[in-house]
Amino acid sequence: MAQQVRGSNVRLIGCTDSAYGVPATTPDALILPYVQNSVKASQTRDSDATITGFRGMVRSVAGNRTVSGTVQINAAPQTIGFWLKHLLGAPTSTTASGVTTHVFQPAASGANALPPSFTMESDLGPSFTSASRYNRLLGCRVASATLSISPSGFIQFTPTVTGSDYVASDTPLDATPTDTGHAAFSALTATLVFGGGAIELDAAKVDLTISNNLDEDTYVVGGGGKRGDLPEGQFAVSGTIDTLLKDDGLLQLALNDTDTSLVLTLMRGTGDGTLGNEKLTINIPALVFAATTPEVTGPKGVHLTGTFDSHRTTGETGVTFTLKTPIATIQ
Repeated sequence: MAQQVRGSNVRLIGCTDSAYGVPATTPDALILPYVQNSVKASQTRDSDATITGFRGMVRSVAGNRTVSGTVQINAAPQTIGFWLKHLLGAPTSTTASGVTTHVFQPAASGANALPPSFTMESDLGPSFTSASRYNRLLGCRVASATLSISPSGFIQFTPTVTGSDYVASDTPLDATPTDTGHAAFSALTATLVFGGGAIELDAAKVDLTISNNLDEDTYVVGGGGKRGDLPEGQFAVSGTIDTLLKDDGLLQLALNDTDTSLVLTLMRGTGDGTLGNEKLTINIPALVFAATTPEVTGPKGVHLTGTFDSHRTTGETGVTFTLKTPIATIQ
């Protein structure tokens, strides 16, 4: 009897496409470590409600295809660049003394725009039926992603992926994918700076949401039930911060409709960008909190939770993710 597939043995790879839904002729894939992967393919069944004189319905037909779900990741400098490339766009990269600084920033067009799409593939292992061992998801784009930080543990990075098609194959997309390893950022190293340091907040939890507002209503006649594209819309960053209420710093920001900024830094070791000392800096230069006041839920310490969204000031949004790493090229 065949053995049940073990999730711990299912390897996930990703590869940037040459055009929407079209893998490169010679794919250069990257192994993508994950905690949980719920991205999967599905297809609707369209029912025919024609009356035929019987209570039973006639056979349904295949409808539209889709790919959707989330990948839960402990953010690590070795592979976070792949996800940031498909969330924000291709980076501007400079290298000095063996350290490369990759700056990811949204762009409407040009070399730093979002790639057309990427392909994801799960390898179910050598003991699985060979004809369907490699489950390939095509035309994938990152619709949004969340970044969650708690006082300890790891930084939870969870992209939501949307795609257009799927295939099960007996041949891998890339037989020798790149393995850059996995050593995640610890939440103990995270630092938050609001308002350039003018506002001191004791944060118990921080959640960021970055959205590309993809247009998913892109099915076309003659397209075989597949999306013809997944164009991005306006770029949006929002978030929540749960704080220990000690003074009116956050309260005044929320009540007075005042702009502020946020710099979030994650790092390993010294953060100088060498091996074992990588750093990720998230800069949100313009954000505003929604008005709120604290609630008292019991006799213990009082918290104040603020929600915010970012905006551009002049030109394009100034939101940047800067990764310092010995890895010179983001796949």
